[in-house]
Amino acid sequence: MKYIDADTIREATEFLRNGGDEERAAAYLGCKPEDVPTLLDLPKQKPVRDDKETGVDLWAFDRLKEVL
Repeated sequence: MKYIDADTIREATEFLRNGGDEERAAAYLGCKPEDVPTLLDLPKQKPVRDDKETGVDLWAFDRLKEVL
């Protein structure tokens, strides 16, 4: 991957904040669209954990309320 200076990264980040698309940002940066979030260190979406993993049932209150 080629060197990208801080000003270019800042401009691309601002472009995305203002509603720009990743494809045009990738063309500007000279990389693939799927590499843009990693290159700009953008926050990533965290997957929602399944109830089985956490042991927490978010809807237990509603079911218990119906029983009473």
